[in-house]
This record gives sequence, structure tokens and C-alpha cells, in this order.
Amino acid sequence: MLSTAIFLLLYSITGTIYVDAGSPRIVIVGAGAAGIATASKLLENGFEDVLILEAENRIGGRINTTEFDEYVVDLGAQWIHGEKGNVAYELAAPLNLTDHSEPFRDIMYTTTGESLDTEIMNNITQFYIELDSMNLEHECNRSLGECYETRLKQHFALFPELNDTIQEQLLWHFGLLQTSMDPADSWYDIAIEDYQYMTYEGDIAINWKERGYSTILDILMKKFPNPEEELPVLNKTILKAEVTKVDYSSEDGTVKITTLDGNNYVADHVIMTPSLGVLKAEYEILFSPQLPESKIESIKTIGFGNACKIILAFNDTWFNERGFKNWGFSLLWNEEERKELDKNPYTQWMPYTVGMYVVEHKPLLLYLWISGKGARLMDDITDEEVYDQTMGMLDSFLGADYNVSRPRAMIRSKWHQNKHFRGTYSYRGMETVGKNVSAEQLAEPIMKMGKPVILFAGEATREHDFSTVHGAIASGWREAERLINLYKGNDNTRE
Repeated sequence: MLSTAIFLLLYSITGTIYVDAGSPRIVIVGAGAAGIATASKLLENGFEDVLILEAENRIGGRINTTEFDEYVVDLGAQWIHGEKGNVAYELAAPLNLTDHSEPFRDIMYTTTGESLDTEIMNNITQFYIELDSMNLEHECNRSLGECYETRLKQHFALFPELNDTIQEQLLWHFGLLQTSMDPADSWYDIAIEDYQYMTYEGDIAINWKERGYSTILDILMKKFPNPEEELPVLNKTILKAEVTKVDYSSEDGTVKITTLDGNNYVADHVIMTPSLGVLKAEYEILFSPQLPESKIESIKTIGFGNACKIILAFNDTWFNERGFKNWGFSLLWNEEERKELDKNPYTQWMPYTVGMYVVEHKPLLLYLWISGKGARLMDDITDEEVYDQTMGMLDSFLGADYNVSRPRAMIRSKWHQNKHFRGTYSYRGMETVGKNVSAEQLAEPIMKMGKPVILFAGEATREHDFSTVHGAIASGWREAERLINLYKGNDNTRE
């Protein structure tokens, strides 16, 4: 206790933290992109006493590349979004691991198998895309959905061919597209005021060729391209180590971390990288003492939602005979169909299906994207039921124009069901703006005795690139550099 007393005396006199030049004990909770980036940066800079506790039986978090049929597929993050300033692209591009997308081609189908005029639909879709750059928050203080809906209706008036039913179907479809990017239950839950997501210059749908997004983890750990340079991140990672308590009540400024199996770890700093969904569900029981009110407010009010993929493997390419690299079918659901499906808990998820699309460099695969609320609704349905319902969609939407065959295999994601994630990624909701909460507030570390004892990383802590892998990586580097600056005097904390 004498050393602690001296420490407190020095701090009270000078306001400066005096730290041991040795390696502090650092525990990172979570081995997703943020956790791996944090550990790699710390190890590169000479910090040796680093430990990662990961609840799952694998690393990667919401990056989940897995073997399926004759391919590897991504059940989570799949594309690199943008080039200039994107840390994921900057890491991968020099290694010739990625491929650029082609202009997207799709056909819009109704449940009766009717395809809509491609030229008109392309025009309307392009207008929807351009809404993002129109700065509508300056003329509309409502939800993003209300603002976009008003503008889209005005644009629909240019096309007398669009009757009320088709217009209503299109509005539902664009709502699904928006909630695939900002995963709220509805686009009326998404805030347009001060919308801060930054789209990086360049291709926003860069793929990993035959590989998957988990390649970025190997690059971060320096396992690729030169295995002999690999950092000992994996050796410092304990899998199936679910953290149940983070106790920072000790008078000596240390933190005690307890896992579900009863093991305890003591650290000078804990870097929390779990999803915002996990923090929402567990912040009251996870931390002792309770987090500050400002931190709790940010956890409670920043949006966090769901998305889901269903990936199908076929024996032929009936859906893409011309071999397009970026191609698919957008699905239009009318209100009557939606109400009918909503009556049955086993079919409620179906009208949240945005479309069916090819997977780049994996020609026998077709994937379905299910937005927001639908991804949560389908989690408890069996694979057999999902398979049958998916076949029903293929037949009703595409059966008139295509020789639909039965898939030989299916795999799907279940992010909401998994208590280690409880969803996919964050967004700025109406409540977020209404209570003036920010990602920066979520990222603020918990200080004790003049040092950051609980630090926060992850995509939800990024103000401008939330919901992305590159945002998660940058957040991990930010917190690693916070400690590097603390112990080594470098003023290079990355914003």
C-alpha cells in the first residue's frame, strides 16, 4: 500500500501519472477485428503482458469466414467499403488479395413473377442512392425514412407507369435497403439529423476473391504474407473465455476480470471490444462499480440492430448464365402479402428479404439478404423451415423466367440469437440524436488514479465509420496508441 500512497501523493501534487517503464498488464475482451488490431499494435510496440479473452471458440467476432460446400464464405463482414483512407483497404491492397466490383445489375421482381422495367428501376434506384449526398438534414428534421419517402414520392411522379401499388412496394424495398446499411427495424427509426457516416472514396464493394474477410486478421497479426514475422497474438488468446465481471473497484487501480469458468485475471488496463449489443444486454451486471451515467446513456441510446444472410449452393448457374460478377434480383413485396405473412410467426421474416445476389468469384453460390427486423424474426426458425420458405420465394419470384433448381446446401447467419453478439452493427437512431449521444462518448475511457483503466473499442465507438471493419480496426489502434502514448510518451493517438 506504500507504493499506492506515494503514487496518489505524486498525482495530487503534480497532476501527472508516473508509470513503470515496464510492460503493464493489459487484458483485451474480445478477439474480433478491434481486439486483434489492439493486440497486434501493442505487441508491435513492445508490450508483452497482453491477453485476449474471447467468448467464442474462434477469433474474428463479426468477421466469420467459414467453409461451405466447395468454397469459403463470409457469414459476417464481406466487403471493403471504400479505398482512400480506409485502413482495411490500405492493409490489403498492396498484397493483391482483393478485386474491385463491377457496376451492379439487377432485375426487380414481384411475388407474382413479374419483372419491372429495368430502365425505370435503375433510374429510381440511382435517385435513391443520390439522396445520401443531398444533405437533407438541413431541410428535414424528421427520420431518414420520412425524408427519403417524401423525395422518392416526388421522383415517382416522373413515371406515370408506376401505380400506387408499385410505388408502395418500392418504398418498402428502399426501406429494406436502408436498414441493410443502418440496421434499425424501420427506416423511420434512423436519424437523418447530423448523419455522420463517412463514405470513403473509391469502390465501396471490394471483395476478397476466393478468400474471405478473415484474411484481414492474418494481415493484422502479420501471419500473412510472411508467416515467420507473425506476432504472438494467437498464443496470447484464450478461447471460450466468456467474461462475466469487470471489477475496477480496487483501491490500487487494478482491474479484476472474471470469466464464466471461474478464472480470474488482474490487469492494469482492460480494453472492452464486445459488440454494442452485448454491452446493452449486460452493462448492469458486467461492471463493478456501475459505469458513469454518461457511458450508460451512450450504451442505451446508440442504435444496434440486425442483418442476416442465407447462402445457397447449386449444381449449376441458372441464376447467372451470363457470368456477371455483380448481379442479382431485388424483391418487391406488397402490403397485402406482408400482412398475410405477418400472421404466421414462421413466415414473418420473409418480406424483409431485400433480394437474391451472386457471390463474387464463387459462381455456384446465391445469397439472400434479410434486413433489420426480419433477421431477428427468423433466428428461432429451423434450417429446414428456412430452406423450404426460401425455395418458395425462389419459385414465386423467379420461377416464371428461370429454370429454378433446388440448392444442394444452405448456410445462414444467426447473429441476434448468439448472446456473444446479439446483433450485427450499430447505427444512429432517432433516440441517439434526441439525447445528444455520440460514439465519442461511448469511446471515452474510464479513468482511475489518473490513468485509463477501462478502455472501449469496436465499430460502435467510431463517429464516422461505425458499422464497418475498418472502423473496428481503427478503434483498436486508437486504444492501443492511447496506452503507447501513456507509457512511451508518443503523442500519436489515432482519431
